[in-house]
Amino acid sequence: MSRSIIHIDVTDFHIAVERVLEPRLRQRPVVVAVEAAGRSLIYAASREAGQNGVYRGMPLNQAVKQCPEVTVLPPNEDLYQRATRALLSILQQFTPILEPFRFGHAYLDMTGSAKLFGTVTDAASRARREIHDRLRLDAIAGVAGNKLVSKVASDVAILHDPSAGLCDVRPGEEQKFLSPLQVGFLPGVQRPVAAKLYELNIRLIRELALVRSEHLQMVFGRLGLLLYERSRGIDNRPVQPVKRAPQVVESETLTEDSNDRDQLRALLFRLLAAATRTLRQKKLFTRRLILEIRYSDAKGDSGQVKCDPLQNDWQLLQTAETLLARTLTRRVRVRKLTLRLADLCRSYHQMTLFEESPDAKWAAAGKAMDKIRDRFGESAVALGRAMA
Repeated sequence: MSRSIIHIDVTDFHIAVERVLEPRLRQRPVVVAVEAAGRSLIYAASREAGQNGVYRGMPLNQAVKQCPEVTVLPPNEDLYQRATRALLSILQQFTPILEPFRFGHAYLDMTGSAKLFGTVTDAASRARREIHDRLRLDAIAGVAGNKLVSKVASDVAILHDPSAGLCDVRPGEEQKFLSPLQVGFLPGVQRPVAAKLYELNIRLIRELALVRSEHLQMVFGRLGLLLYERSRGIDNRPVQPVKRAPQVVESETLTEDSNDRDQLRALLFRLLAAATRTLRQKKLFTRRLILEIRYSDAKGDSGQVKCDPLQNDWQLLQTAETLLARTLTRRVRVRKLTLRLADLCRSYHQMTLFEESPDAKWAAAGKAMDKIRDRFGESAVALGRAMA
């Protein structure tokens, strides 16, 4: 049975979401970047900015010289996350087999759903209408028998006929559809790979499809086999819904971006205190700490460390401090910290018969602090290290 895959793409997602809140930005060149940061790079650029030579990853000062009338917006990660959740909520009405990736992009496996939504193109059109009517966002849909071709189909629709908003590739026509396109349309063919292909006088996908697999592997290694299959429209990857184990998550955006290590350490300890309190309320223990750092230039880093099953912040202070030092490797100012407590478990220690164990004393201390906070507020008691 052939599969039916839809790729949904909300073009220029960051800009589109900003324009919903501020309609005056429509039809104007807009970029998302940190204006105050030195050597800031463009995080996202509108189609109008692109027509003026501005592109994602371009230095902001260069973009302003290239397009003086460009509007610069600061990144708003919380807004983009909320819009993504709203988008996925709509798409989940069509199929539970949904794979989101990047902001504004998702694959839907509609195989066997004809009795519910009609043909797969009917379902794609309906999904686009729902997104437009409920979120005021314009989505492009690519329809094909696998993820690869559906992604390329949506890219072709954006480039050649964005007003139609949908490109349908029928089963058996995958290679015919791909053949006249530039090799850059294939996912995974980034600029260095495309440049190497150009050196080999390979510019179109049909030219790539003529090269034998072993020859491509001699030049590109493992990527060569992937290029061989993709040039023929072959992609057996399933649509994989995101599976996330339960976690306790705490995050905070700084009122002013900072690279003060003492301030960031204090903030991390406050997040740790809030997260471990949730652990105690749910009678859980954590065995892994994950720290995510978002910098002022919209780039991010993450790190993680395993630990013994614990649920009190003062037991995890040294572990958290080590994790921060390991993850915070850039000199750029930090905008947001997110702490995740993962690998949760219910209980781990053996009770003693005759004397109170150290773990029991830690648990009693945690409960005492929680009672104080319940009665007098979160700031009534805190560790000295968590004070800025």
